[in-house]
Amino acid sequence: MPHSTVRAATDLQAIKDRVWFYEFELPDGSTTKTDIPSDALPIHTTRRDKLRQVIREHVETPGQLTAIDLASHEGYFSIELSKHFRSVLGVEFKEDSIVAAQAMVRALSISNVSFMQADLQKAQPTESPTADFVLLYGLMYHLENPVHTLRLASAMCRQHMLIETQVMPYDIGGRMEDGHYRWQRDIQGIFGLAADYATGREGGSTDIALVPSVNTLFFLLRAFGFTTIKRLDAGPEDYEQFQRGSRVIIYAAK
Repeated sequence: MPHSTVRAATDLQAIKDRVWFYEFELPDGSTTKTDIPSDALPIHTTRRDKLRQVIREHVETPGQLTAIDLASHEGYFSIELSKHFRSVLGVEFKEDSIVAAQAMVRALSISNVSFMQADLQKAQPTESPTADFVLLYGLMYHLENPVHTLRLASAMCRQHMLIETQVMPYDIGGRMEDGHYRWQRDIQGIFGLAADYATGREGGSTDIALVPSVNTLFFLLRAFGFTTIKRLDAGPEDYEQFQRGSRVIIYAAK
């Protein structure tokens, strides 16, 4: 039996023995085990469907373009991106997630996806790869330094970015004093301070998170060079958090 066949069989059995965050469809028709409650699983399919919608409506000839999946986790969306783009790079902080994603890619015989390890709260634009399309799903609400990470992601993005994140349940505007009551600055948005869980499977790289409001994201994206910024509408078929506005998906283009 060829070594590659043995490796694929070993990977498939290890995949079946593992408990995953995502439900992956496997080559033999089965799906991976997940510990996510059934009523929360639609968050993944909503994210996937919105990604497909954005590629269909906004990205010309994606098969000629490259993509980066930031916070690629177990590779679920890297694999989805691989169906549309010429090549995909997943960037992930947690080594266990990279190992799992690599095994899944091998098991599914996907050849245009690779992964690298990096802490996006510390990485610098001059040391980071770039791509035509950057996906930033499920990360912004796990960051102690979200401004740096969004600045980095924007620098890595040549044209299209798609962001999905939990957000503060309200926006705040107005003015605040700046050294004297006659000197004031406009409030462009807010962050909500929350504890995070760096040791958890889905946590960030520190135990502190600043969760953005929607107008915070719009302001930062404009500041980082995006000229088209659009919040995607949520339909009745979408995951309940998107319908309530507690979670949003934002498309931006340069």
